[in-house]
Amino acid sequence: MKKIYFMMIFLLFYSCSKNNKPEITSPDEEYQQIVKLFEGGNYEKTINYLTYFFNRYPGSHWIDDAQFYYAESYYQLQNYMEAINEFQFLLNNFPNSTWSELGLLRKAQCLEEMSPLPQRDQTLTKEALETYEEFIRKYPYSKHLDEAKESKKSAEEKINQKLIEIGETYIRMGIDKAAIVYLTKVAAQSEKWKDKANLLLGDIAFSNDNDSLATFYYLNVEGDLKEKAQEKLKKIN
Repeated sequence: MKKIYFMMIFLLFYSCSKNNKPEITSPDEEYQQIVKLFEGGNYEKTINYLTYFFNRYPGSHWIDDAQFYYAESYYQLQNYMEAINEFQFLLNNFPNSTWSELGLLRKAQCLEEMSPLPQRDQTLTKEALETYEEFIRKYPYSKHLDEAKESKKSAEEKINQKLIEIGETYIRMGIDKAAIVYLTKVAAQSEKWKDKANLLLGDIAFSNDNDSLATFYYLNVEGDLKEKAQEKLKKIN
């Protein structure tokens, strides 16, 4: 009875192992099999099969393609840290690959996905922004250019939001000079947050009895905050 039981366990283990390991055919056939797995959304199995592929065919002409699908599978599984490492490996070792363009974009997207809420440190957001800028410089005619520009803008505004929050913190602390440095930068460079920055700059000027400067900032407030700025202007006039 024991013998039969152990035999069943062995057969089950062997069956599972066999299903997770590609059949040894040829590099071309095996690569095409892996691509089908990827296109079918079997990302974990794609990673598993590619591990065998790298070990068996390190000199294959598909090796850079395989590396991209390896990294992209991690990206699709939202394992962004592993994906960054693998996309960077692609960029470092296959700089002339046709996949380098998309690999660089994916690296930026991974960094953006990993970046925290604006209330926290924005180091990863800055890295994402720098990577988007690198992509735009390297691939000015890319079909992904508009996507990269939009993502770059999103990363910039996230950083600007952080600068607004820093400025507000300095205002609460009574350190107006430091607040002005951050808010002036936002007012000059941000479409989304410039009105908030100008409103806060107006408040600082008004609290320091500089009515002419306060008026200047309040008049530059548009959008949803315009009415609020107009109310503050009435107090000056």
